[in-house]
Amino acid sequence: MHRSGILVWLVVAALFLGGGATAIAVGASRGGSDPAESRGGADSAVSEWSGWTGEVSCGSIPFNPLVAFANPTDAERGHTPSEVALRRYLAKTKHDFPPSKPHSWRLLVETARYAEFGRGSLSNGGVEVNSFERRAKGWAWVGYSSSCQPALLRDHQTAITWTLARGQVLKPSTRIVKVDLGPGECAGRASQDKRLETPEFREENGAFLMSLWIRPMPELGANEAYTCIGTIEPPVKVRLPEPLGERDLLDGGVFPPMSSTEQIKREEGI
Repeated sequence: MHRSGILVWLVVAALFLGGGATAIAVGASRGGSDPAESRGGADSAVSEWSGWTGEVSCGSIPFNPLVAFANPTDAERGHTPSEVALRRYLAKTKHDFPPSKPHSWRLLVETARYAEFGRGSLSNGGVEVNSFERRAKGWAWVGYSSSCQPALLRDHQTAITWTLARGQVLKPSTRIVKVDLGPGECAGRASQDKRLETPEFREENGAFLMSLWIRPMPELGANEAYTCIGTIEPPVKVRLPEPLGERDLLDGGVFPPMSSTEQIKREEGI
């Protein structure tokens, strides 16, 4: 996995293979009223990055971030079966430590089998996510992430975060950048740098976006697992397809894209 923050997922990354994920735009008004929290609208990232293409994931199910983060932030007051399950779960865990936030959840994605709800602003270091699975007796809670940065998907693989190597100065003529790769999957000390796949580049909002992926580790047997001990590696060199020019170089593997400075602050908890 990846992303900053504590991940407490009980679901597995293969859940998105459950099929047919659709981010549902919710426009119907909710019944009742709650003075504790007003109904919020779209996250500011939706309008700022309206040209975004590609699906993202918070660890399990692919979804369109422009649709998901335009949904209203009152899913806990809704009446669909998954929304009712969310409301009941929040009520059940309100006395936990730390307590579950009872308000301002938005539906990110729902399939025939899975649903995910998010809370918080993308500009504040990621969103909380609660995940649910439809079972024989109804929807059941199956996982939680305290801070998800939605990651761009390519061939069912999530992009890895990266930061510019410290001390590097970017110039209009820059064609080679040195980057430190963010935390990846548990890999038993296997090199991430050597598993770096072909980068993707695109221009949006006057910025140059670079997205990186690493080759996944081979699958192990049913009773085997890779250790999660990381390896300190030197920065890896990535060649840009053209000179950087006057554009900012951003990590395009997360939504919304972010600068190297922002990524370092998030990873260090600043």
